[in-house]
Formats: sequence, structure tokens, C-alpha cells
Amino acid sequence: MKLRTLAALGALTLSAVVPTCSYAQVPTQGQLPGGLPSGMTPDQLAQLLQQNPQLGNVIRQKLQQSGLTPEQIRAQLAAAGYPPNLLDAYLGGAQPGQPSPLPSAQTLAAVQALGMGTLTPASESLHIDTGFIRVRAESLHADSLTSGNYVFGVDVFRRTTTQFLPQLTGPVDPMYRLGPGDVLVAVLSGAIDQSYLLDITREGFVIIPQVGQIYLNNLTLEAARSVLFDRLGRVYSKLRGPNPTIKFDVTVSRVRINQVYVIGEVKQPGAYQISALGSALTALYAAGGITARANLRQIEIRRLNTVVATLDLYDYLLRGDKRGDIRLETGDVIYVPLHGTRVQVTGAVLRPAIYELKEGETLPDLLRAAGGFRANAAVDRLAIHRILPAAERRPGPLPRAALDVTLAVAPPSSDQRGSAKPGTAAGAAPADGDPLGGVSLPSLPLDNGDSVVVDSIGPLESLLYVGISGMVTKPGRYPWQDGMTLRDLVKLARGPKIGAYLKDAEIARLPADRSQGQLADTLRVP
Repeated sequence: MKLRTLAALGALTLSAVVPTCSYAQVPTQGQLPGGLPSGMTPDQLAQLLQQNPQLGNVIRQKLQQSGLTPEQIRAQLAAAGYPPNLLDAYLGGAQPGQPSPLPSAQTLAAVQALGMGTLTPASESLHIDTGFIRVRAESLHADSLTSGNYVFGVDVFRRTTTQFLPQLTGPVDPMYRLGPGDVLVAVLSGAIDQSYLLDITREGFVIIPQVGQIYLNNLTLEAARSVLFDRLGRVYSKLRGPNPTIKFDVTVSRVRINQVYVIGEVKQPGAYQISALGSALTALYAAGGITARANLRQIEIRRLNTVVATLDLYDYLLRGDKRGDIRLETGDVIYVPLHGTRVQVTGAVLRPAIYELKEGETLPDLLRAAGGFRANAAVDRLAIHRILPAAERRPGPLPRAALDVTLAVAPPSSDQRGSAKPGTAAGAAPADGDPLGGVSLPSLPLDNGDSVVVDSIGPLESLLYVGISGMVTKPGRYPWQDGMTLRDLVKLARGPKIGAYLKDAEIARLPADRSQGQLADTLRVP
């Protein structure tokens, strides 16, 4: 009873604080200059303005924090098809005692087109449809974390985080592929100062005055830079040659929006509009995350009815590997199938949980995913509880069978004694890069529904021990070891106290024969 109480108190310290809300992107419709913000109806706009009278101040703050000058803002508005003076009422500081005017539908759409981010007032009473809605997260209880009664990886999308959102500011990498909707800025400097704002049309062309139209669709930014340099060099002779006096560069000023489809075992399946910089993780986060029935090991990214990539979330969660998280294109489908083989691991492991195994993975792979053994793990054997097939079940309430698996532990070397690393069981030799810490496990295949139990080393009271009391510095109980002497025990007790009588000691030992009711044999050691 005492041990159970201590275990319950320990579980309370491991309680996980998971926010009660997270953000997910919802399907939106296209946005036209001068129209309503994406996906917003007139009734929703009226409700937004009524419940958020400070929305004008929010727009003013966003414009001030953007770092753009009023002239630059007017130029971008004109390039996006809006009146250049549309936001003049929000430029500059607010007049004391005079509130900012309420924005119109065209104003909200223009601010979104400028890429100013979410226009969420401090009250957060109602959110503009900037692509995110609130969904309630499911918190994990402390007993679920300590007992391993939860599916590993399912809760990663339930937290309020921006780790899966694309980076909308900063430079675009040279391997970014251009497409209709992207906006480029080509700059010529040196002997002349000229810049071009280039919109890629639906057909994939950009039009440059005095140069003509150039096809850039599906080219990487690096390849597009080379094509533009070649075409501009035909018009500006000083751009090329042994001593060029004109420098050229091209950047992406605004990335396009792609529509992708997320289906299968996700919270909110459907079509979503995400940035062209978004990846498969972005789409999963937009759909509210995955369900408890989802397959985390084989998420398919389909393009033109062909699987172009397979995402294994364990690679990202356990090793930080995002090679399968490819950048999405318009029309891509992210399909999350039902889970496959799942096995629960509990006991003395660092991360007890329910794990999903791919085909060919065995018992060592499961324990590596669980982080390896704890320091108090009994690494001589473990148990596997297996649900028997229907044909092998006997009448009665015992549909499971227990398998006892013997483990082998490599002896530690002399320089490894007393320096166990985290994730290494006591008595096991640490192995660099291997969380199993030198414990050799058989490559045993596991079935769906198996439960692996790793026992812990019992408390001192349940093991062989010796006790010492009297005039010693540290009386108490100590583990018994083969060949242990009285001198060893006194050393463990930190030696005798000052004034101790060292000529005599009394040893009480369990008798070999207790049939006569004798509790102990007493020995006196001179």
C-alpha cells in the first residue's frame, strides 16, 4: 500500500500542462481586390465590426510595425489593385481622444493582401478569417503519461504552437518553385536604378517592359534568376561583359496560395488554402491534427494520383528528421490512413506509451522508440502479454498469454563503472547512440495489441539486505552482496562514532532451522 501511495504522488509531479486550444487553418475562398476578406460573409463582417470596435487601432499598429513607409504602402496597394489612399486614415499616429475609423470590407481585404498577419484584437472575441480557427485540445492526464496509456505522437498537433506554420517573412530559398500568383521584384542597380514588380500570370509568364513576356512557371528561383539575367542582358548591354556596370537581382516579394486537400484520419478533413511555402506538416496542422486512429508512420502525399512522398512522423518526433516533409503544390492530397500494428510498452522505460510499428520492426525498435530503459529497470528479462487468436482461446476469462523474454547484458568496462548515462539501465554498458545501453534483445516480432512490461528493481525491503545499528555514524539497512564482511558493512555505515566500544559486536542472523520457533541466532564477534 505504501509503494502505491508513493507511485501516485510521483505521478502527480509529471502532470502535463497542455493548452486548451490550438489553431487550425480552415478552407477559404479566393480573395478579390476590393471584396470581402477570404471566406467572410457580409453578416460575419458586420458581427466582427460590432464586437471589435478597436479593430481600427489594430490596423494602425500593424502598419506601424511593418517597417514600411507610407509611400511603400501606397505603392503595394496600387500593385495589388487597391486605391493607393485606401489606408491613409491609419498611417501615422492617432489623434488624442479621437478613435480610429472602423475599417470597411475593402480595408480588411487590403491589409490581408499586404501580408500584415492576423488582425486579432486583444479581446479575441471574434477572429477574422485569416485562415485559423480555435479548436479545443484534449489534455493528457498525469496517470496517462506515467502509465503509458496514450498513443505516442497524436497530441503533437493539439498544442497552441506555430512550429508547423510556414515562415512568411524573410528570404525564399533558391529551390523554391515559382508558380501563378507569385510576385517577384527584379532590381537593376549601378549605372541605372530600375525595379520591376513582376506578377506571374495564370499561364506562368511575367511581362517586363521593353523586354517582353518570359515563361517562369515551375522554375526554381535560382533558375528564374538565370533566365531573367539572360533576357535583361539583351536590353541592358552593361549587365554582362568583362566589366559590367549594372548589377541585377530578383527576389520573391509575395508567395502564392496553394489549395491542398487533407483527408483520412484528421480532425477536420477538407480543402485548405495554405502558403506555397507550406509543407505536409503545415497541412496536417491546418486540419486540426490527426485522430487517435491515425497511422503516424505512413502518411501519403499524392500529386496527380501518384504518391510522391511518404511522411513518417516518428522520424520527426524522435530524430528531428523532416526529409519526408516535402513542400506542397496546388492540388496535392495528404492522406492519413488507419493505424497498423500498435504495441504498448509500460514499466521502467523512459517514455511509456502506445507505439505504432512499421512492417519489419521488432522488439528492439519498440524499446528504442520508448527512449530505452530507466536506471532502475530489471534488464535480465521482460514480459510480453499477447492477445491469443480466436482459434487458440480456451473457455474462460483468460484470452491473453504471457511470454517471458530473457535479455543479455554486456558487462561494463572498467572506465564505465559508476558512470551510467540517462536511458541506460543500472549494470548495463552504455552504448554510444543506442538508447538500449548495451542490453541485447532478441529481434522478436510483435503482434497488434501486444503489451510489453519492463519490470523495475524492487525496493530494498524486498531484496536481501543487512542492517546495522548502535554506535555508527549512519545506521540503517544496506544491500547484501556475496562475500560481504562486517568490515564492509561498517564502512558503508561511515565508521564508528566517537566513544564506540570496538572490542565486541553482536550479530543477529536468521537461523537455518526455524521450525522450533527461534527467530534469530545471536553471534558475538570479538
